[in-house]
Amino acid sequence: MQGIIFNALEEFVLENASMEVWNKVLDDNELASGGIYTAGAVYDDSEVLKLATSLCRILKLPINEGLKLFGTFLFDFLLKRGPAELQVYKNTQALLLELESVVHRDVKRVNPDAYTPLFEYIPISKHSGELTYYSKRKLCIVAEGLLTGAAKNFNQTVSLEHIECMHDGFERCKWNVIFS
Repeated sequence: MQGIIFNALEEFVLENASMEVWNKVLDDNELASGGIYTAGAVYDDSEVLKLATSLCRILKLPINEGLKLFGTFLFDFLLKRGPAELQVYKNTQALLLELESVVHRDVKRVNPDAYTPLFEYIPISKHSGELTYYSKRKLCIVAEGLLTGAAKNFNQTVSLEHIECMHDGFERCKWNVIFS
């Protein structure tokens, strides 16, 4: 997992809880990194899951609710630190159509060994489409949050129907998506 995701999680905790909570989350886990994260470095995937699980336990949030909230926060966090090209899109659908060729291309340019999830958006109409997500990490609930954050950024709302899920044995996740 890219270090920038850990940086985002830390900022999420600081904005929504406190430094005390972040320190408790770090102290409650044995972390190979020691809990110190550099944006461009790569860390074991299990660390972010340990941190998120501890955070949700401390805040008494169901894990899926916490992951979705983090995903929503993560979009804005990455937008501020991502490629300038992200600023040119006029809506979420346009961004989704070019996500792989812009955002993930930029991640791979900086770190050629980075593992990024795969997103594919197929428009059905001006306001709807099918979104497919595949990742060995199976963080589809974070992907839902990212999509919610993207829609919010573009002054849209999004309705998601999760029609296939990797957690139910499917090869990938799929959503019917409606924007308004």
